[in-house]
Amino acid sequence: MEKLKELFRKKWFYIVCGIMIAIQLVFSLHFMGRQYFSLDEVSQIGFIAKKNSIGKILDYYLTSEVTNLPLWPLLAAVWYRIVPYGEGWMRLITVILSTISIIIMTKMAKEYGGERTGLLMTVLTCISAIIMQKCGLTFRVHAFWLMFTALVFWKYIKRVKSMGYESYRRIITLGICMAGLAYSHYFGCLTIVYLFCMDAVLFLFRKIRGRFIISYLIGGGSLVPWFLYMLYKRTMNLEEFWPKVPTFESIPKALRFVVSNDEPVYILLLLAMAASVLIFIKKFVEDGKELQNEFIRLGFAMMPLLFAVGDYIYSAHINQHSGIFVYRYFLSCIPAGLLSVAVFTDDVLKVLSDKLKVSEILTYGLTASLAFFYLGSGNYYFDVKDEISAPYDNTYGNVRDAIVSDGRLGDEKTMIAINANRANADGFEEYYLEYAGTGEDVHVVSNDDPDIAEQINSADHVYIYQVMHGTPDVFTELMGNDFKQTLFDKNIGLYVFERIR
Repeated sequence: MEKLKELFRKKWFYIVCGIMIAIQLVFSLHFMGRQYFSLDEVSQIGFIAKKNSIGKILDYYLTSEVTNLPLWPLLAAVWYRIVPYGEGWMRLITVILSTISIIIMTKMAKEYGGERTGLLMTVLTCISAIIMQKCGLTFRVHAFWLMFTALVFWKYIKRVKSMGYESYRRIITLGICMAGLAYSHYFGCLTIVYLFCMDAVLFLFRKIRGRFIISYLIGGGSLVPWFLYMLYKRTMNLEEFWPKVPTFESIPKALRFVVSNDEPVYILLLLAMAASVLIFIKKFVEDGKELQNEFIRLGFAMMPLLFAVGDYIYSAHINQHSGIFVYRYFLSCIPAGLLSVAVFTDDVLKVLSDKLKVSEILTYGLTASLAFFYLGSGNYYFDVKDEISAPYDNTYGNVRDAIVSDGRLGDEKTMIAINANRANADGFEEYYLEYAGTGEDVHVVSNDDPDIAEQINSADHVYIYQVMHGTPDVFTELMGNDFKQTLFDKNIGLYVFERIR
């Protein structure tokens, strides 16, 4: 027993954090296969379809899907080809990546502020509904992007901690991590630009040596050939983008997104921002030499606000037709925002320990218990459970089942159409028909196909899945008076038409 006590005393941080991360992992594993794929997930499968070679996948991201980058799709394509059929198996990779992200963010916080800050970071990440829902339980780039963001921040903190004595090893390692982030998402590139601005300030004040630029040459420079080739090959019009023009109220909503719309944590984030400014000013006035911790704290705390304000100004006032204000794009700010909350909370706990003489064990226990079961309960367990366990309305699996049950799937005069892009139709055709073994010879028509009229002319029965809002006019207008609508299932968005002449 004494040996166990001694082991816990020495390794308590890893044991407690490990238990919380394991609970989060089990929770994610439980829910990962509970829903059919969404529109974006099916499109992702269309881009990496088994019929596509690596060259074809890369060509997609150089021509039509240019708003995304190729590193995640290549990993996803490999994963898709080795795991069994099932949404749970597909999402297992993103659950693993989001769990790795939590581990890295814990190490990042421990590197900055010690074990108690690391413990707080574990709690905050484990109760983050955004990390679980938008990253872990979605077969898209988000978990991969979050992992590289956390990795870059962790390596950046380690490098700044050695400010003035930066080794080439740490600089090169940071650069390699930046390259991974740069090839994950374009907002990852903006994150690198933000860190470069922080380093530029340090360099101007002669706090770091010029060798810091190597990291950015590796990270940003590696993306330049791809970016230039994309501009040469692209077929998508970059001057028209789908996000709506944001309003001023979008800024606090973006900050709330960073903390999963958890109001108590949002208040802590605002307090952490204010505290970071005051503490930096105080330290700068008292002693302007050793400012590593305060500088990191200030830069990371202000990152969510500066990203939100900058994105708002660009999207609402500079380029309204090609705005980029999308809440999930602020995922880059999650590690920085949660670190700021953890550091500020740690400061409060230090005051409690020093002034009120509260024991360390009680402080740790209360912190973990309240954060995990109170702050996270309404936003984590119940919200996630309700969203993941929602009825399978308006989903691809339901549409597939309805068409199969109708008994006409093998008829050569039967046509299936989706009012979405070609990749979405490819994903539906391959995953929910061919791969599922329910329609090996069926071709799904999309809005992008040039031969829609020919397909309709050769069909007697037409199923149209209304993926996007609004009626599928692109198909019904071509039908004219030759078809009549025999069914519209509004629960799943499925139209059925039959030829009358």
